[in-house]
Parts: sequence; C-alpha cells; structure tokens
Amino acid sequence: MARVLAMQERVVAHAEREAYLAALATRRARAAAVLAHFWVFEHATDSGRFVEFMEAASEEAIAAARDDDEMSGLWREVQGG
Repeated sequence: MARVLAMQERVVAHAEREAYLAALATRRARAAAVLAHFWVFEHATDSGRFVEFMEAASEEAIAAARDDDEMSGLWREVQGG
C-alpha cells in the first residue's frame, strides 16, 4: 500500500515559539497512536519558520492524528521504475 504524506508550513511569532515547541510532543504522540510519523523542521536562518511533515499508511490515519486546520494537502507515494 502506498504511503501518504501531509506537509504544512508555519510561521510562529517569537512570543509564541515556546508554546508551539511545547505542543509538538502532544502532536507527535497523537500521530504515534495511529502509527503515523511526525517531523518538524525549523528554517536554518529564519527563526520561527517551520515545516511540518506527517506520514502514514492512509489518509484516515493522518486525519485521525491532525488538528482540523492542519496539513490540508496530501501527497501519495508513487513507485517508480
């Protein structure tokens, strides 16, 4: 079965950065509960600019793990060659 990937870019104000980072553990645990993977990267030179990735076996797993307003675009894995 093809995997599904959701991506979301977020810009977090400096005053909200600590709260955002603290909330990531809860979001990661929610993803793990439905066998999804959740990663967050911060831009190397633009503090507060993040990109979030969630990957799972199905769109349903991603929907179960995310907030309603998160990661609107879904990408499906393709097999080449």
